[in-house]
Amino acid sequence: MIFMSKGQVEIITAVLIVVIAIGLTSAAYTWGIPLIQKRQHEALAERVKNAFDQTKSSSLPNRIEFIANAGSGGETFSLDVDGLWNLNETEDSIQFAFFSKVSNIAVDDWMPLTQVAGASCPPSRGIRGEKSSIVCAKAEKFADGYNIYYKVWFRKLDDLDGNRVFQIDLIQARSSNSTSKSFGILFEKVRQEPEGQKTLIATEIKILL
Repeated sequence: MIFMSKGQVEIITAVLIVVIAIGLTSAAYTWGIPLIQKRQHEALAERVKNAFDQTKSSSLPNRIEFIANAGSGGETFSLDVDGLWNLNETEDSIQFAFFSKVSNIAVDDWMPLTQVAGASCPPSRGIRGEKSSIVCAKAEKFADGYNIYYKVWFRKLDDLDGNRVFQIDLIQARSSNSTSKSFGILFEKVRQEPEGQKTLIATEIKILL
């Protein structure tokens, strides 16, 4: 039988405590850190989704429509997420792309998020009184996560009671691409021009990327 002194027992106890602490720390890094990162990316993806959610007055499509309908003024739109903005004047669209380890968009192709009849990506013409903006999104698998894209198209709306066509026309003010977390939205002017047998009434909105 081996007898240990009080000092030896204390040393062994201290060593066991250190070993257990190292094991717990290792387990925390192995399981805890990925879980924290996942929750951070879930919050990030939800924040971007809210920025394009047409049920929220603060969303990007609603802010652009508000300024266009007001016929004056402007404001700064902010989204505290790292990503790339792209403005396409030809199709009157603005897109935001970002990377996330999780995706709340379970598609590989553009999917319309706007709840209107016949919504598509890109959108077809609408009728005045419907939403001018159509929001679409898609996610693509990349590395250990996803590249997620949100895009707002501003489509033409036909006036069924007359011979007019209405549209929000996005105008590039500085650049067509930006990684900035904020940019300006500014009313420019309303112009009229013929479109076949109808008159196009275009509200120009400058996007200051």
